[in-house]
Amino acid sequence: MKRTLILIVVLTLVLSAGSAFAQQRLPQKEIFIGGAVPLAPDGFKDYYKTGLSIHGQYVVFPMNNVGISFGAAFEYFLFDGDKWLEDWGYDNMGYSVDGYLTVVELGVGVRPYLTPATANSQIFLFGMPTINIISDKKTLKDEIYDDEEEFTEDDTNFGIAIGGGIEMPAGNVNIIIQGVYRSIFSYQPDEDYDAEDISFFGITAGIVF
Repeated sequence: MKRTLILIVVLTLVLSAGSAFAQQRLPQKEIFIGGAVPLAPDGFKDYYKTGLSIHGQYVVFPMNNVGISFGAAFEYFLFDGDKWLEDWGYDNMGYSVDGYLTVVELGVGVRPYLTPATANSQIFLFGMPTINIISDKKTLKDEIYDDEEEFTEDDTNFGIAIGGGIEMPAGNVNIIIQGVYRSIFSYQPDEDYDAEDISFFGITAGIVF
């Protein structure tokens, strides 16, 4: 009787382990592209246009409802030189300004899922501390005297990314849509300005493979 009971328990454990293994999420790669809207501070929100956002993530699953994400992203924001010249009273004076700000982001984060692993569509939250490499470049041109001056500021700052998304099947691949709020701490473009946090909100869509 005891042997039969032990055999039943062992078989139950084996079947349970096999079932858990079968349901274990496999690692996945994700590529996103979309846009990012500047939010703060005013100098960033007012004078930089909606940017291009490209993300890549590799996600492993220590548990079926929790993913660990290794991410990299690139953000590109064009500077609105015409608006800057107008606001500061330099329009119609023969000047033009071109420029852009780029951010390269690296981070490791946690992705808890709100839906079971067996659900067709997956809803998740997202949080990731980041390291951000910022490059801010502008060129001031004097069209009258055919002269120009370049201004370049590079910095590396810590930050955070939080958001959520949904993953849905679409034929042989899964489609993933993600909204992420990003904040970069204490960015100081130069000594004439106080350090401020940069923030923007990105919406991206991509594929899982």
